Amino acid sequence: MLAAPDAGYIMIELIAALVLMGLLALIAFPVLSQSTSAPRYRALLVDTATLLRQARNTAIARGEPAYVTFDHRRILFKSGSRSVAVPRDVEVGLMTGSRCVASAESTQIVFRADGTNCGGVFRFVRGGHAARIRTNWLTGHVEILQDSN
Repeated sequence: MLAAPDAGYIMIELIAALVLMGLLALIAFPVLSQSTSAPRYRALLVDTATLLRQARNTAIARGEPAYVTFDHRRILFKSGSRSVAVPRDVEVGLMTGSRCVASAESTQIVFRADGTNCGGVFRFVRGGHAARIRTNWLTGHVEILQDSN
């Protein structure tokens, strides 16, 4: 019995389709993996809150003001030699008190020796999840609040 002349084409077409799907998956995977995971997002919130708390503690311990600067261009929080970089897929918004130092390039939260600060709320949004880090101007207390979406 002779095989039909096109009997092997279905198998070759199937293999070619699988190879193309694999190549597309390899191309798409790095794009998908660049988004910030939920644990990484939570770590960002905790690291930023810790940076603010450490600045407050430094101001009290040294008896002089300490600053946390948010760089609008580099999307980075910095205090002394420590910094926290915000991933590109996380949006940051901020509202600060009138005594905070603000310019087009950066905003500074000022912590004073008595534990007070100029007050501020940082809002972080990733996908459908949003959270705020709030610094109480009177007590200097820093807290993370999950927004309900």
